[in-house]
Amino acid sequence: MARGIRFMKRFLVGFTLFCSIASMGFAITFQEDLEIYTYLYDNSGSPTEKFNIIQVLQIHKELTGTGEFYARAFKELVGQASDIRGYSATERVAADDLAQTLAALIGDEKYTTSAPDLRRAYDAFPNSPLVQTECLISLGKLRDTTYLPWVVQILRNLNAVSPRGSEEAEAKSYIARGAILALEKYRDISGYVPVFEMSVSGYPKRILDLAKATLPVILEDPSELLTTQVIRGSGYAASVKLVALQTIEESNVPQTGKAAAAAAALAEGWRSQPGTPRERTEIAQLRKLGIEMVGRYGASDPAVYPLLERSYKEGSDDEKISAVQTLGAVATEDSAKILSAFLLTLVTRIQDGARNQTDERMIREIIPAIGVAGKDPGRSLDAVINSPATPAVKDLAEQAKAKFSR
Repeated sequence: MARGIRFMKRFLVGFTLFCSIASMGFAITFQEDLEIYTYLYDNSGSPTEKFNIIQVLQIHKELTGTGEFYARAFKELVGQASDIRGYSATERVAADDLAQTLAALIGDEKYTTSAPDLRRAYDAFPNSPLVQTECLISLGKLRDTTYLPWVVQILRNLNAVSPRGSEEAEAKSYIARGAILALEKYRDISGYVPVFEMSVSGYPKRILDLAKATLPVILEDPSELLTTQVIRGSGYAASVKLVALQTIEESNVPQTGKAAAAAAALAEGWRSQPGTPRERTEIAQLRKLGIEMVGRYGASDPAVYPLLERSYKEGSDDEKISAVQTLGAVATEDSAKILSAFLLTLVTRIQDGARNQTDERMIREIIPAIGVAGKDPGRSLDAVINSPATPAVKDLAEQAKAKFSR
């Protein structure tokens, strides 16, 4: 409420100032008018007065030279930051509003020589997250790569330590927003992973959504980067690796990139050592999506075959079925050999009278998968037909064989 009253007071003062300037009879389209604003600004005694002048001036976008004026005013304000701390609360708020507005106007004007002052202002206003946010955004608009590593590090630091309490979370959310929008403007690959990390962080949903929407703007094909740094990287939970894999699949990238990411996720899923039931579940989900993606995009890496075998032998029933279906879908000589070997093992169990309910279920999954693969190097379907299997299972084998001749 108090901030709203202050805004109304400033608006009325600004409007009065505007009318006073207009009453002087000056045409806003001439360069002399900027000199009038400059004179009024330089002779204003408080941040409130200066802010009112800037509010009026920014309306007149047709004036030339405003970028230089904003830059000079901003440099002066940043230089006075230590003195401003001794002002009244009202004037400190006005100084923050002035700094925030000038920083935004510099970005809009693309006044590149002000980049160092934007960087200085970030430190000069440590208790003003809105000012810091606008400085970051404008640095992104200026695209001065001198400060790109610094912006990247700000977001990394925010990702490294979760905010404590709602007040800190709110302040840090403003800065996170500024860094994300700056990196969106930079469109440099170095900003991708920090923004991705923010998209899976504990910050408010609006920040997560902004980060997620920014990712494809920074990098259209993140498959290699996410595969190398996140899926294969250390220090990331399986849940984060899973999101990385989902991001790759949702991105407009070549199938080869998706296949490579899937193989890496499957390998990581078997390499990781879960410590809790939740971690075991997350790792299993990572493997399962990796398996399904191999089925959709192909087995570009031969190392995926022993991993699929392991999923069949050691995974849950759902993972076993996914592995079998994927082996059929990739339809290679290697996948067909593996399926034939699986089925022959089960036929042996049938002949020994040792099959169980899981075996019966797997038989009914493997036989159609061999049909999809289109080849049966081990002649396992013939072994089923000649075994003491049920008529229904033998019929499945006949149907699978029939697909070979089509």
